[in-house]
Amino acid sequence: MSAATEILRDPRIWQAVVAGAFVAVGWLVNGWQNRRERYADRMERLRDSHRAIYAEIGANLFNLGSPEALTEHAEVMCARMVQDSGFVPFVPTERPSPVFDALVAQIHVLPRVSIDPIVAYYLQLRAIREFASDMRGDVYAKLSPERRSAIYRDYIEMKIQAFLFGDHALRIIAEYAAEGKDSAEDLARRLSNRGGDRSDP
Repeated sequence: MSAATEILRDPRIWQAVVAGAFVAVGWLVNGWQNRRERYADRMERLRDSHRAIYAEIGANLFNLGSPEALTEHAEVMCARMVQDSGFVPFVPTERPSPVFDALVAQIHVLPRVSIDPIVAYYLQLRAIREFASDMRGDVYAKLSPERRSAIYRDYIEMKIQAFLFGDHALRIIAEYAAEGKDSAEDLARRLSNRGGDRSDP
C-alpha cells in the first residue's frame, strides 16, 4: 500500500477536509449575507433619501404655484414698476434647503437617473438665492424702472426654470419608487427628448 493511500485512509485527514469545506462554505455564505445586508441597507437609505428630497422639492413647488402663476405675477409687478418709478418690489430671502444640505455628502447613494435632475434643481435654487441677494441691494433700487423691470422678469424666469427642474426631479423619483430603475431611466429619456415637457405621461 502506497504512502498516499495510507494518508487517504487516515480519518484525521478526512476530518480536516470536511472541516475545511465547512469553513469555506461558511465564508461564502457569510460573504453573501454581508453583501445582501449592505445592498438592503443601501436601498433603504436610497428610499429614505428619495422620500425626504421629494418632500422638500414638493413643498417648494407648492409655494411657487405654477409657471403660469409666476408669469402672471411677473407681468403685474413689471407693469407696476414701469408705471410707478418709485416702486421697488420686495424680494424676500430665499428659503434654505436643509434636507438637501444634510444629504449632499451622501448623494452618491442615489441612482444616477435621479441625481442629475435633483442637482440641477438645487443648483438653480442657489443661483436664485444669489440673484435675489443682489436685488435686495441699493444698486437695484437705484436702477431705472425699465431696468428694474427687466431684472425682475429674469428673476421670475429663473424661478420658472427651478419649477421645471423640480417637477422633472419629482417625476423621476416617483417613477423610480413605483416602477424601478429601468422605468425611471426610460422616463428620463422621454423627458429629455421632449425638453422636460410636463404633458408627457
